Amino acid sequence: MTNKFYKFLTLGALTLSISVAFTSCSDDDDNDDKQVTDPSTRKAFILNEGSWNANNSTLDVYHPYSEPTFLEKDVFSTVNGEKIGDTGQDLIAYGDRLYLSVWGSNYLAKLDSNGKVIEKYQFKADEGQPRHLAADGKFVYVSTYGGKVAKFDTTSISAPVAFAEVGNNPEGIAVKGNYLVVCNSQQTGSDGMSVSDNRVSIVDLSSFTIAKHITSEVYGNYQSVAVVKDSIYITYYTPSYSVEMLNLDINKGTLTPTGAATKMIATSEGELFCANVATVYDENWNATTNTSFFVRNVNTGKDTPLLDLSATPELATATVYLFDIDYASHDLYIGTTDYKTNGTIYHFDKDGKLLDKFETSSISPSKAVIF
Repeated sequence: MTNKFYKFLTLGALTLSISVAFTSCSDDDDNDDKQVTDPSTRKAFILNEGSWNANNSTLDVYHPYSEPTFLEKDVFSTVNGEKIGDTGQDLIAYGDRLYLSVWGSNYLAKLDSNGKVIEKYQFKADEGQPRHLAADGKFVYVSTYGGKVAKFDTTSISAPVAFAEVGNNPEGIAVKGNYLVVCNSQQTGSDGMSVSDNRVSIVDLSSFTIAKHITSEVYGNYQSVAVVKDSIYITYYTPSYSVEMLNLDINKGTLTPTGAATKMIATSEGELFCANVATVYDENWNATTNTSFFVRNVNTGKDTPLLDLSATPELATATVYLFDIDYASHDLYIGTTDYKTNGTIYHFDKDGKLLDKFETSSISPSKAVIF
């Protein structure tokens, strides 16, 4: 597989994202707790990835508690007077700020609660292009395609505090105790072909250096990670580019197969919400997709169906690109894409009832952050 074709897969039909819980904290900017307590003021920021090299990434704001509900389209452009740029990659809320990584345009931005840029860091060429985000304490962490994870102090992101050298083309990252778990994906072999990196990097957050690499002779091309209580789940691409899950045991240094999912949401209740988009391509690259949703009790390992799709049968064959939760209400947000036209968002309540459905302002909605 050539590098060019790998890039198409990563940014197109097989891109993964990971959703994890981010708790409001008081270490961002000052020591005042700025958590929003009035649920009627909560809103969902929806990042639309756009198309590679098309400069059409957007940030929408959905108001689920208004009567009626409504969507503000392309808010980033409205409040900042400029576009996001090329390929908005990830978005998290931490404290009362949003953090946005933009892969193609190569920057990290810190936004206020209206989506206005407070501060921005432009990554240098040797630092790599930013991918996924995680946060803990007073720091935000960014994986980059320079084989690094960058560490930023939330009081100012004008420059990284430190870099940790990890594996090749790291993707999803998540904090587990005093460790940062890093999913390494692809590297270029001596023949110029893309091959899987078979290492999950474990970064010690105290020293911000590698504690260990967990290496597998069987698995590789890791994509996303979710931490649910004491359990760590990793997704990876198989050689046929289906997506499956592994249990990671840091202490034992083992990776154990545990089913299939393309999207994961970690909850504080000890459950893992999953979407599995199983897409098969024929010799002409015509796709057949079957999509399912389930919830795993990590204590028992039991999977149960998550949604009744009788009201939304189209989701059974849709490419789910966004899969996120409102941690206050437990409402579920699902976004679909065809990689050509504006995406569609489905808003379900905690009981699985469809509350709303609407079109986004651009292609491939990839993240919903509600705060």
